[in-house]
Amino acid sequence: MKVSSTSSTSASAGSSGAKPAAEGFSRLLAADGVAPRAAAAAVSGAAGVSGISALMALQGVGGPEARSRALRKGRRLLDALDRLQLAMLGEGPSQRHLALLKGALSEQRDATGDIGLDDSLNWAEVRVAVEAAKLEREAEAA
Repeated sequence: MKVSSTSSTSASAGSSGAKPAAEGFSRLLAADGVAPRAAAAAVSGAAGVSGISALMALQGVGGPEARSRALRKGRRLLDALDRLQLAMLGEGPSQRHLALLKGALSEQRDATGDIGLDDSLNWAEVRVAVEAAKLEREAEAA
């Protein structure tokens, strides 16, 4: 048997007629009390969760390796800033300090998935970039 329509054209024998819509739904209905038909959207095949997790694993997002690399980079950034601070209190910064700052900045870093760690590293990178720019400007002026 072939079904040509999903809506019925005649009312069933036991029904007492159309009932009014509830207040919340009345604004969704047309003037005649019938809801407008929406076009059916085509559904495409959904990608599996395993595909996304495999992609994230390949990128190293949030893994323990990314966290340990980020911690090492953070230690290098802070070490370069500490050495610069000691140099400013002593003999003054040199080109070696500038090279340390630039070397710590040049290292690529992936997101670790730890918001606090990523934010701290972002702030440390900004501070190192500012100090490196100051040293470069002083070197150009001299």
